Amino acid sequence: MLEELNVKNFALIKEANIEFNDKLNILTGETGSGKSILIGSINLALGKRASKDFMRNENEDTVVCITFKEKNIDVINKIRNMDFPVEDDGKIIIYRRITKDRNIAKINDVNCTLNRIKEVTEMLIDLYGQHDSEDLRYDNRHIEFIDEYIGKDSIILKKQIEAAYKQVQIKKEAYDSFNMDEKMRLREIDILKFEIEELENAKLIPGEEDDLAVEYKKINNAKNILTTFYTVSNSLRNMNIGDMIKELKSVLKYDDSIENIINDLTNAQSIVSDSIKDIEKKCSYYDIDDEKLYNVENRLNLIRSILAKYDNKVEVALKELVLKKERLEILNDYENKKTIAYTDLEEAKKVLLNDCEKLSELRKKISVEFVKNIKEELKELGFNDVQFDIEFNKKENPTLNGIDDVVFMISLNIGEKLRPLSQVASGGELSRIMLSIKTILSNSVGIETLIFDEIDQGISGITATKVASKLNRIAKNHQVICITHLPQIAAMADYQYKIDKNIEDNRTITNITKLDYDGMINEIGRLIGSNEVLTDSVIANAKELKQNALKEKV
Repeated sequence: MLEELNVKNFALIKEANIEFNDKLNILTGETGSGKSILIGSINLALGKRASKDFMRNENEDTVVCITFKEKNIDVINKIRNMDFPVEDDGKIIIYRRITKDRNIAKINDVNCTLNRIKEVTEMLIDLYGQHDSEDLRYDNRHIEFIDEYIGKDSIILKKQIEAAYKQVQIKKEAYDSFNMDEKMRLREIDILKFEIEELENAKLIPGEEDDLAVEYKKINNAKNILTTFYTVSNSLRNMNIGDMIKELKSVLKYDDSIENIINDLTNAQSIVSDSIKDIEKKCSYYDIDDEKLYNVENRLNLIRSILAKYDNKVEVALKELVLKKERLEILNDYENKKTIAYTDLEEAKKVLLNDCEKLSELRKKISVEFVKNIKEELKELGFNDVQFDIEFNKKENPTLNGIDDVVFMISLNIGEKLRPLSQVASGGELSRIMLSIKTILSNSVGIETLIFDEIDQGISGITATKVASKLNRIAKNHQVICITHLPQIAAMADYQYKIDKNIEDNRTITNITKLDYDGMINEIGRLIGSNEVLTDSVIANAKELKQNALKEKV
């Protein structure tokens, strides 16, 4: 059940907090008061992508937080299995914060993606928008209602079909690779042999290129390095530090402080001697070997020229070598391999077709029950002479959705033949038909909360009364939140909220107020009346509507 909605800085809503209840919650308000904005905020909480245009004040964050209390333990466990913590009380909090630079989404304080929010909220709530009934005008949408009604078994079979379909695509691609004439086959064989021989002769080793590059750099610069070593070594030898020490010792008897300088030069003499030895040792590492340089350079060029064809990676080249050998083997045994590929493709097609037929059989079997329930629902909504059926046609080729083309067929009047629903129903009729579909789907899927945004579109009079009664019956087993502009539906409310606009600090803001009994009567009267003044007769009419609705609830 949807317990609470908190909205801040969203379009005309400065800040709002609405506590919803079970049963039938009705929201009413003048045209333009912000009813659609409220639905927009709920959609945002359910995972719709945010637009900065909705930020009322660009210097403040937009926040939408929606709280559910779920009773169904299976739903709770599914959400827990998605790594979102849910306490035993079943409380689930969806949190969205939109800033100038960031979009934060959380489920029970765990950061998540919008797709994750959608996966969770699809188990908790079903929102019927103003234009959703238009889906019925598209025949290709009808099959989705049947599959949703079937539920889990349909999902399992569709996953099998998806896997089988992918296998068909893979097998078809493999078989299509044999679509060549003899000249093309022989030409590809020659190319493969050349490429395989080139790779095998290269004897590529991972890391060899880097090692050769280091060695090449070392050998190629050996002359420069050795010349430098010889120059430095000779300079060090010519320093004659020993003679300098001997000269200083000859005058030491005249100034004993000279001993410090003699000690420093003695240490320097030792360091210079060690440096000369180190340089001589280093010289032995840098042999000038023109032949070795030539061999290293050639090997390096060979490796680089080959790897240029394979993303400059030895691993890619070695993998391609394996694939080329496999392809050569196929081409050398072309007709036999082609026959095998064709057989594999046909087997994959059989598996796909079998899975599609299983789903088709299930759809046709369940459609009998679906049709029966729809007829009953439609009659309760004033379609007294309705005929409803589902037409199944087999597709020429299987698709990810199976082999069925499904069309809802309907006759709304006696003597009229069944025709596609998309060609027959008016806007008001589509709204009632969709309400019927949503009713049986909600019972089938087990979603607790249903939101209807102007389900009353295109209806009035006795039909509106029947829709109100239908919503009341749905609300006995579900939480229903409904936006309406019809007094008959508003009168049926167990809880009613008024949405209106006010001016505050020279800005328009939307307010949502929960109404008491008198407030309900006045709001029903406003929906009945043709002017702003609530006359006694209008109020009396409103009270009568409310009393009749309360009697129906008993």
